[in-house]
Amino acid sequence: MKLKTILTISLAAILAAGVTSCEDMLRVDSKTVMFDYQNTLDDPTDTVYSVLGIIKKMQTIADRTIILGEIRGDLVAISDHASEDLRELYSYDFRSVGKANKYDQAVDYYSIINNCNFFLANVDTTFKRNQQHSIMKGEYITVLCYRAWAYLQLAQIYGEVPYFDINTPITSDNASSAEKVNIKQLAKLLLGDFQDEYITYLDKYSPNYGKLGGEDLGNGQKTTEHESKDLFIPIRIILGDLCLWAEDYAHAALYYHDFLAGDDRSYTTGQNCVTWLTNDYLFFGDDTYYSLFGKTGHITYIPMEADKYSGTVSELGNIFNSTSDNDYWYQLTRSRAATAISVRQNYCYHARKNPNNPYEFATYLDKEAEDIILRRGDLRLQSILETDYIEWDDEDGSTSNYGTEYQTLNKINSEKIWLYRKDVVYLRLAEALNRCGLPQSAFAILKEGLCEATVDSLSQGEKLRAKNIDGVDISQVYVYPRAKFTASKMGWYSVTIQMAGGSTQSAYVAEWASGNTMGLHSRGCGDAAYDPNYRIPVDTTGGNIPTLKDSIRAVEEALIDEMALETCFEGYRFGDLMRIAMHRAADSGDNSAFAENEFLAKRVATRETASMDNDVDYYRTKDEDLYTKLLGDGKSLNKNWFLVLPDEK
Repeated sequence: MKLKTILTISLAAILAAGVTSCEDMLRVDSKTVMFDYQNTLDDPTDTVYSVLGIIKKMQTIADRTIILGEIRGDLVAISDHASEDLRELYSYDFRSVGKANKYDQAVDYYSIINNCNFFLANVDTTFKRNQQHSIMKGEYITVLCYRAWAYLQLAQIYGEVPYFDINTPITSDNASSAEKVNIKQLAKLLLGDFQDEYITYLDKYSPNYGKLGGEDLGNGQKTTEHESKDLFIPIRIILGDLCLWAEDYAHAALYYHDFLAGDDRSYTTGQNCVTWLTNDYLFFGDDTYYSLFGKTGHITYIPMEADKYSGTVSELGNIFNSTSDNDYWYQLTRSRAATAISVRQNYCYHARKNPNNPYEFATYLDKEAEDIILRRGDLRLQSILETDYIEWDDEDGSTSNYGTEYQTLNKINSEKIWLYRKDVVYLRLAEALNRCGLPQSAFAILKEGLCEATVDSLSQGEKLRAKNIDGVDISQVYVYPRAKFTASKMGWYSVTIQMAGGSTQSAYVAEWASGNTMGLHSRGCGDAAYDPNYRIPVDTTGGNIPTLKDSIRAVEEALIDEMALETCFEGYRFGDLMRIAMHRAADSGDNSAFAENEFLAKRVATRETASMDNDVDYYRTKDEDLYTKLLGDGKSLNKNWFLVLPDEK
């Protein structure tokens, strides 16, 4: 992609409005004031350029959003050729991280926030053209979303961070003295910036700058073209995220649902998956799963440049992949834990023979019969991570330094760093529904997919609970218009088969009508909807075991595994672990608890030692020193989880 022309001009527009260098921010020797807050953005052209300038700023943190979200989790391991910057982060010794580490630069996040604050404090949202709607209000709301997203990233990386309201410019003087807040407190503060009418306004008047990029390269090819709407963060998603971090689960569920299944839109899961065609490992089936990471699977992304001459380029391809630029030495790869989570799943093959008992012919493929480890259990990891061994012909010595273990991560698109895609939103909807006390509804997203057909099968007790979640009626989350959300339907008809010798035999033949919705677990584990062992404890609120609380926690165990299977290497992992650990703090009844630290600690400490055998405890062996470090006192905000801000080093 080449956005240099538009984005460079837009950055110049911001600079002309009074922005000075961001490089000294948060450094105690700087007296720089970032903005002249006397300027006003009252021209539509300047407003558009300013929004694009913020997008350009986000390019600087695009790669580290992925890196810092994964390298502190349990799914990634470093190779022998990892950079020193990556090694420092993987060690979890964050106080020893050098000042030059390019991933530990809080200044870049505050630069984005400062740009957003300046815009929000100065844009003229009353400006109208021809007495119609305000033509700059949409940009105002869009920038609010960018600001909230950047703040959430900052807090996931640094734990407790200085907060500045919209009207406060950030300088080195007030940055070091500002009150620091944790991510739960921060989310509540950010929610206060949004008004209910902002949602309906964007539904009608969302900014649209047309297409960006697409320049002719002069060789018959064009640069990547981008729809500007794909660069904006949907307001319902960011509000859902803020509510989820703030532990307002009811409103989080409503925001996510309304994004996925609103009146004028629908984001069905689709039925992309990777399968075996038979139950004997002889025929590897269709793989439509990897196509989710092609040109159409995203909701929002950060556009990157195609070459350094044009601006900021992504280095993720050279970090996760074997390329000629890195002499085929990748730096990050799957951890043993990522492999173990995948291998420990059961692939359910469903023959679909009995109309009266669809579970009768559900069988599991024998893992021990498959030699290739990534083809045991869930198939998604082998779909998106290609590995091979290369034997170089080195007669002239030119390839003597080349790597021989080849790796390609098919999720990498160096010109589009994804922030959100459909399945991420579905997983967060499940997370919110579960903590609302609706574990069946949450698990349905994993097992069958949410549509009206599956909603009909939920217990009446669950549906009644949805009408009053802490005083909020969220029964709307069960609305999935039949015209838009359809599961595959299986019917049977009877046939008479002529047997050898002249006898006849009756049999049932399956007849399928395809749909557009499926349980996410079926993307890589076969027919999860018909897997009799993929289930949760029955909700028995009458006092018997398992209780509703037990069911909620059981679904969280399934959910965190599904997040690993579906979103590994996408930058969400540490945030997912942290957020669910925070949800679980409430289960202890200790109102002072920040998180159930063990939930995160035991997983990260097992990243190199996890057991792949279903008959052996997954956590049997772990890095005890790392476990103790991440556990802390078991409940308080543990600073060992986070990088260290400059003023704390």
